[in-house]
Amino acid sequence: MIDHAPSSSSRSPRDDAREHETDTLVALAAALAERTIDPDPRFLEWQAAELRARRRPTLAAEARADERARRLGAAALGARFGVRCVADAPVAQPAPMSGTLSRVIAPATDAGCAPRLELGIAAGAGRVLWDEPCDSWLAIPDDLPRGRYVALTVKGDSMLPLLHSEDVVLVKIGSEVARDSIVVARRPDDGYVVKRVGRVGPASIELLSLNPDFAPTLIERAEGTVAGTVVLRWCQHGG
Repeated sequence: MIDHAPSSSSRSPRDDAREHETDTLVALAAALAERTIDPDPRFLEWQAAELRARRRPTLAAEARADERARRLGAAALGARFGVRCVADAPVAQPAPMSGTLSRVIAPATDAGCAPRLELGIAAGAGRVLWDEPCDSWLAIPDDLPRGRYVALTVKGDSMLPLLHSEDVVLVKIGSEVARDSIVVARRPDDGYVVKRVGRVGPASIELLSLNPDFAPTLIERAEGTVAGTVVLRWCQHGG
């Protein structure tokens, strides 16, 4: 016998109650992930599997549960590491002036905007950040502290499940480094990367990926090594 997904018009109060129970369980699991374990994509997969096992959902309900698990799991990681998660695409506006980041950063800051660069983080050596051209700006949320910001595009999957490839991140420019923050740093051989900060020593900084398939690395603690700290992530992946 084939079970067909009920239409939206045939939903009962019992269906709504079950969905509310699912939402509550996912939220509790995400809170547990934030408080008690290291971030691990495999834990989020287990979350979704556990929720599916509690009842026999339709395919649509299963997809909704997976999406909620991903979204809440990412939000929990974001809260842990100081990154606001926005499940939408950023809205860019044409830059009123063109030029490299070093030329446009001051007027963009005065206008409450962040220059958006085409430079992808974790995408090769490339040029120094300040030499990158800029053709568009993003408005900085009003509740963020005043400062200099730049918007960059994530490349690769080393920071899953918090950051997906092609996500856009807002980076507060500065060389400050704090353990368990998410930073954009420059490695001599790989260019700019986005990583979680591990141990911070007098001469080196440990960079960690959230995806356990990627090994930790060390960079020299020197002027210009750390470009800034990630404070916000725009994502269109439903996570």
